Amino acid sequence: MMKIGLFLCECGGNISEKIHFETLVKRLSGLEDLKIFRHPFLCSPEGQSFFREKARGLSGVLVAACSPHLHQETFWHLIRKEAPQPLKWLALREEVAWTSGPEATEKAERLLKFFLRALRRSRPPALRTLKPMPHVLILGAGAAGIKAALRLNACGLEVSLVEREPFVGGKALYLDRLYPRLECASCVVSPLISALAARPEIRVFTQARLVKVEGEAGDFVVEVETLPRFVDLERCNGCGKCLEICPRPGALERDPPHPFPQAPVLRPQACLHFQGKKCQLCQKACPKKAFLFREGPRRHTLRVGGLIVATGFQPYPGARLESLGYGRLPEVTTLYEVEKALSQGKAPGGQKRPQRIAIVHCAGSREQGHLPYCSEVCCGFALKASLRLKELYPEAEITHFYQDLRLRGLAGEELYRRARRAGLRFVRGRVAEISPIPYPETSSRGVTVVAEDTLARRRLKWGADLVILVPGFVPERGAGEVAGLLGLCPDEYGFFEPREEKTAPVESFREGIWLAGACTGPKNLADSVATAEAAALAAFLFLRQESLVKEAPSIYWHENRCGFCQLCVELCPFAAIRPLEGQIKIDPGACRHCGLCVSACPSGALEGSEGSFTEDWRELWR
Repeated sequence: MMKIGLFLCECGGNISEKIHFETLVKRLSGLEDLKIFRHPFLCSPEGQSFFREKARGLSGVLVAACSPHLHQETFWHLIRKEAPQPLKWLALREEVAWTSGPEATEKAERLLKFFLRALRRSRPPALRTLKPMPHVLILGAGAAGIKAALRLNACGLEVSLVEREPFVGGKALYLDRLYPRLECASCVVSPLISALAARPEIRVFTQARLVKVEGEAGDFVVEVETLPRFVDLERCNGCGKCLEICPRPGALERDPPHPFPQAPVLRPQACLHFQGKKCQLCQKACPKKAFLFREGPRRHTLRVGGLIVATGFQPYPGARLESLGYGRLPEVTTLYEVEKALSQGKAPGGQKRPQRIAIVHCAGSREQGHLPYCSEVCCGFALKASLRLKELYPEAEITHFYQDLRLRGLAGEELYRRARRAGLRFVRGRVAEISPIPYPETSSRGVTVVAEDTLARRRLKWGADLVILVPGFVPERGAGEVAGLLGLCPDEYGFFEPREEKTAPVESFREGIWLAGACTGPKNLADSVATAEAAALAAFLFLRQESLVKEAPSIYWHENRCGFCQLCVELCPFAAIRPLEGQIKIDPGACRHCGLCVSACPSGALEGSEGSFTEDWRELWR
């Protein structure tokens, strides 16, 4: 006979104030071989000691408390110290107390009886050990990815960096000044790139993407595909003679102010050689003969213990802001384009010095049909850029059109006061239209910004010869592909969700994969680097273990029952199930034992360690 232990946590009143525990205990106490334990704070040190003592000698344990993302791992380790016992976890707080009304106690009773029935069918988990590979793959070589790579390399781990673009550095390469103190962005970012260049043991793949992931935490096998650069990175010394002699603009590029790798990238679509012309001037000028005109894509197979995802974000596409004149009116540009121009020493207003500059906040943000959310960091970016423009054009009138100013950090308010002292003007209200007709009509150039001034309660027309749109931020291109390969959980906007935003902000839902930088949501440079440090520390602590203790797979596939509809493949949120040669394969490393596939399988071909529950669910909710 199994001896089952039910541990009810009051959660400091969060659960016990909504669910009548006395009634629950009275109704469940008649169940066979069931011991019920109650504690006000089971997660506290005293509660864990209480749990460890009472769990001895039990055949199975059910904990009814808060979300399993918070404490299930802790209690699993407590049980494992005694003996491998089946452990079930019911999120009584989230699933019942916080979401139910007067029927909360009855609902809790139903769920507890169901989980107890499942626990009685459970088999003790089979444990196995795995020696983790001391190698980390980092997706994204922006500031966050580089920082994580440097930290892990300093800890003695092998590191591989995978970057989609031809050069590392990410968006920070094209910033002029940094929020909120307006320090030189290049002075902050270039030391990271120089440090990376000084560590040849860090393997860097540029123009690369992840194409395949197999295995589990501690022992992943990944495939990385690199597109041809047509330049041998080992031969090229970065002298730049090819750039000087190339007759076609855009055929050879080495755009960033601090390029790494130093070798340029050849663009076949602009190159005369790839258009059938007899041109190899670059190869003739190259003292190292580094050009590889016949180079093709390559695939690299790596064995790594974990991955850090630092794919970042990108500005909301300006092409979708045509209603605000972008792409139609030459006077309209975006903040990111202004930053890029400033970082390269170019005039953002073209050759003519702008006299009246309008900065339009929330362009395409907090708006139906575009981005419904606030990206938080845009206001600060716009404010520091406007102060930089005031330095370049002290005679210019600069007006911010905003809905709400959201300046992060202790220095944000001081930056606003500094902007006011510099003579910058602020108008609270949404811009309705940007008209190509100059204002006033006697002006020979410029556009008219039509907006509402909600504080003055009036409609406003303002002439400008430079309009800077401040769009929000969206996930980097390819984020959906990465989510599918790694089994990550994107939120409704496409950013990756951490396992627990407050207590595990850099952990993904899949063990052995961590999140860094702006892939979880818009962040400034300081916050991105901070999360990179945290992700690197988490990866190091995980991979430095002598061995990892894992449970054997708990989902079983019965071939004779399967109709091969592949519904399980479509539904699995962790990409743990895939069809292979007429069979259904379950990746034990990716599987999080959520049971969604078991409940969805129409033929009962998938079973958990407790068997099939189709009839049990029907009986439970009759």
